[in-house]
Amino acid sequence: MKRYLRLLETIPLDVYVMAPSCVPSCRFEKGFGELGLKELAWLRGHKRVIGLGEMMDIGGVLGRTRSVMRKLELFAGKPVDGHAPALSGEALQSYVAAGIHSDHETTTFEEGKEKLSLGMHLFLRQGSVSKDLDALFPLVKEPYLAKLSLCTDDLSVRDLFQHGHLDALLRQLVRSGLPLARALRLATVSPADYFNLSDRKGLGPGKKADLVVFEDPKDIRVRMTIKNGYVVYKHGKRLRQGHALRASSPFLMKVARFSPDDLRQEAKGNAIHVIGVRESTLLSEHRTAEARIEDGYLLPDTGQDIIYAYVFDRYRGERHYGFGFVQGFSLRGGAIGTTYAHDSHNLIIVGDNVTDVFTVLTALAKENGGMALSCRGRLIEHIPMPFYGIISDCGGREYIRKEKRMREALKRMGVMLTNPFFQMSFLSLPVIPALRLTTRGLFDVTRQRYLRVDDE
Repeated sequence: MKRYLRLLETIPLDVYVMAPSCVPSCRFEKGFGELGLKELAWLRGHKRVIGLGEMMDIGGVLGRTRSVMRKLELFAGKPVDGHAPALSGEALQSYVAAGIHSDHETTTFEEGKEKLSLGMHLFLRQGSVSKDLDALFPLVKEPYLAKLSLCTDDLSVRDLFQHGHLDALLRQLVRSGLPLARALRLATVSPADYFNLSDRKGLGPGKKADLVVFEDPKDIRVRMTIKNGYVVYKHGKRLRQGHALRASSPFLMKVARFSPDDLRQEAKGNAIHVIGVRESTLLSEHRTAEARIEDGYLLPDTGQDIIYAYVFDRYRGERHYGFGFVQGFSLRGGAIGTTYAHDSHNLIIVGDNVTDVFTVLTALAKENGGMALSCRGRLIEHIPMPFYGIISDCGGREYIRKEKRMREALKRMGVMLTNPFFQMSFLSLPVIPALRLTTRGLFDVTRQRYLRVDDE
C-alpha cells in the first residue's frame, strides 16, 4: 500500500484512496494477512487517503462487532463507503445507522430507491461484469441527482481500450436521453461533493485547473486534458511521460504441490450444491443438482453445464483447497485459472477435467501468477502478472493480443460469457450472495456458513 501511494506522486493525475476496511473481506475468508486498526490509523493521516472503503463485513456491522465499530469511529467525519448487495429493511437501516454513507452494489430500481430514502449516496455501476446502469437509470432525476455518482468497479483492459472509462458511461446516459449537463454532474460535481473535494467541483478562481476537453456531446471523445493548468494530453498524444515500473516482484507465491489424483473428490452423497453464474451480474445463484459419480468420485456434468471449481491458497502453501461445482461457463475440454481473484486473490481454477486443471495450476504456480488457459492437457496461453499476481507487466496492446487469443480459444471450447476471467475472479468473494468458494470450501453467503459440496 505504501509503495502504491508513493507511485502516485509520479503521474499527472490526482488519485485518491479509500482505506481498505476489510482485509480479509470477512472473518470467513483467509488471504495474505490482516489490515487492523494500527495500519488504518496510519493510512487515515495520509494526504491521498480520503475515507474508509467498502465496509463489506455486513455481519460485523449489524452485530456491532468491536473491531468493526472502532474502524468506523476512526474515520468519523470522513466518507465511509458501503458494500451492501441486496440488503434491505431493518438490516439496511441498522447498517446505515452505523455510519456508512454510500453503496455501489445496488442492482435494482427498488433497492436503489430504498437506499436513497435512507440518505445513502449511490454509485451507479457499469463494469465489465456487473452492468447495472440501465436498471438504475430511472433514478437519475430530481430529487436524487445530488446523491448519485458513476463508477465502473472492475473494468477489463479490453473494455478500457475499446470503450473507455467514465466517458463510456456518459455516452450511454446521453444516448439514453439524459441531458448532457446532468450526466456530467454524475462524474464531476456529485462525487466531488461526496468525497469532500471542494477545490475542484467547479470553474472559478481558487479552483484546481483540472479540465477535460471533448467534442460532440453525444460521443464525448476526449481531445485534451489539462492538469494543474498544463496540457498533459492532446489529440491522441501524451505530452508527459510517467515512470516505468520494474517487472520484479517483492512477493513470490507459495502454492503446495498437488498431483492430478489429489484433485479428485470422493463422493459422499447423491446431490451437489452448484454456484450459478449469470451474465452481467456479480450475484450468483445457489443451485442444486444430481451428483454424477464414477468409481466413487464426483464428476462434472457438461451436459448440464456443471464443471469443477477450485481455490488454492497462494500465500502459505497449504495442502487443503476449496472444491465445488459451477454452472454457467459452458466450458468443454479444458480449464482456465487466475490469481486475480477478489478479494484475497488466491488461485482459482474452473475446468471440466482434472488433467487441464492440473496443467493450469502448475503453470500459474511456476510463473508466480497471472491468467492461464489449458485445452486437452496443453497450455494454450498465459498472461503473466508478476506484480503480486494481479498486475501484468505486459504493454496494453500486448495484453490485448494475448487476451484475444484466450477469448477465441474459449469460444471454440463453448464459453459464451463476455468476460469469463472477470466472472471467475468473483467466485471466491464471500461477501456477495449467494454461493461462493474460498480456500475453505463452499460458502453460503446468505446463511453465513460453509457447506459440504455434496449432501448425503
